[in-house]
Amino acid sequence: MFFNEAQTAGMLRHPNITSIYDAGMDQDIFYIVMEYVHEGQTLERFTRSSSLFSLEDTTNILYQCTLGLDYAHRRGVIHRDIKPRNILITPSKEAKVSDFGVAIVQSKVGEIAPDLAGSPLYMSPEKIRHEPLTGQSDLFSLGIVAFELLTGQHPFTGGNLEAINHQTLTKRAPALANYRADIPDIYQRIIDKALAKAPYYRYKSGSDLAGDIALVFDFLRVSPQQISPQEKFSKAHGLRFFADFHEPELWEIINAAEWLELPVDREIISEGEFDPSFFVIVDGSVDVIKNGRAIVQLSAGDCFGEMGLTTGRRRSATIRAKQTVHVLKIRSSIIDRTSVNCQLRFQRNFLNALIERLELATDQLANKEPENPAAE
Repeated sequence: MFFNEAQTAGMLRHPNITSIYDAGMDQDIFYIVMEYVHEGQTLERFTRSSSLFSLEDTTNILYQCTLGLDYAHRRGVIHRDIKPRNILITPSKEAKVSDFGVAIVQSKVGEIAPDLAGSPLYMSPEKIRHEPLTGQSDLFSLGIVAFELLTGQHPFTGGNLEAINHQTLTKRAPALANYRADIPDIYQRIIDKALAKAPYYRYKSGSDLAGDIALVFDFLRVSPQQISPQEKFSKAHGLRFFADFHEPELWEIINAAEWLELPVDREIISEGEFDPSFFVIVDGSVDVIKNGRAIVQLSAGDCFGEMGLTTGRRRSATIRAKQTVHVLKIRSSIIDRTSVNCQLRFQRNFLNALIERLELATDQLANKEPENPAAE
């Protein structure tokens, strides 16, 4: 396995693949001389919801990885162990595919042993089924890496290896929109094709995948300038609703929720409409309007939309921006995709907010003076 890496990677000279310069044995010590990546680190830490790259950086990194893999595949080398830990990234965001220890050269497949080599979380369906591999298997694994870089989550999860394999073989990856609201729709089509179960429906080559990823840049360029995830986190971190959230849990919400900026007098929800979403006010204030009359004002840290989220009924009041306001819009499907701890934290705070709202309504009814005492 040691000299296999030296042989396979030594065949490759590409800016997005770590270079092997020499290999040998000195007495009982084996050695490889390889390229030094100054201040390089693996992509593993950037697959966490609290440490995601910007969409531009993620797209650029994935594009480089596809070019490196396409080069290797055209020379008959299949990596077989593409995962975040085997992709290095430099401070200038240059990506380098590394660790060819279990790679195979298609012209010498008979000489290479274990077809079980690799990481279960990143195996393609054909690898799980012990079928012959092509470069498309690496592209499936890269699709999983792409999903993690975009969402901070793995597309196929389970309590054990058998469950993970079942997910990989039979289940479609969750929608990206369940985790982040700012991802262009084109990314969903790319992920779906990269993670197709049958190689026939998958990208045929790294260059094909690179071509589609290159299109993402056009969608990002025409998108309006938005507040960065770090700024969103900073603003939401001090809000009352999220006061007891741990950082990883809050990052899950920040990445998945939709961030809205609304001008004065803009209706956020309208009485009678159907929209099972929940809103947390980040800054500014809103009026709650019932039957054309403002009944209460809400400000930063307050929330609204509880009844619509819990009952699925039409809205019973209108919410209108009293001044320029920023809100987080959270859909029920988003919460279902977060970690168990995040779900429990959210549900507890959500119920507390609902109880407070019901208590406020009860107090208002109790203190309301009859407009026509005789009629009462």
